[in-house]
Amino acid sequence: MNNNNTNPLLRPMIVIAFCIFIASAAFLLPALKLTGNASLLPVAMLVALMVLSVILVITDIKKARTNKAPTKPALQSPGRVFGALLSVFVFVTSVDLFGFYLATAIFVPVAAYLFGCRSLKVLVASDVIVVAGIYLIFGMAMAKDFPMGSIW
Repeated sequence: MNNNNTNPLLRPMIVIAFCIFIASAAFLLPALKLTGNASLLPVAMLVALMVLSVILVITDIKKARTNKAPTKPALQSPGRVFGALLSVFVFVTSVDLFGFYLATAIFVPVAAYLFGCRSLKVLVASDVIVVAGIYLIFGMAMAKDFPMGSIW
């Protein structure tokens, strides 16, 4: 996609901001139907996403009007972007198959390795910290149950 369009509304960041706004608005409708405290966090986060996307649109339009120089492409490495999207799909599928904790324990070091971390100590430490942190905060303190896998 060309960043130097005559129409500033077709700039990649603005298109992304519009998509975020529309998706947030779509999820906001069912979130508002939740009762009690269950709706507080989803509604707050969705409204925050909508506000931030509007701010992104405004700042990017101002930047497009003042900057006449050519800009770098928004997507310089499409393989990494699609790889990240694929990894989200693989993680969600593995949560369904193996359960949240096992999938997370596998996914965190694999993702860190794929994004460039090569230290075994850092991979193991980050894995333990993330999984233990999630368990302590959500499992113990908030008493939330995470999905159990169909295989494990």
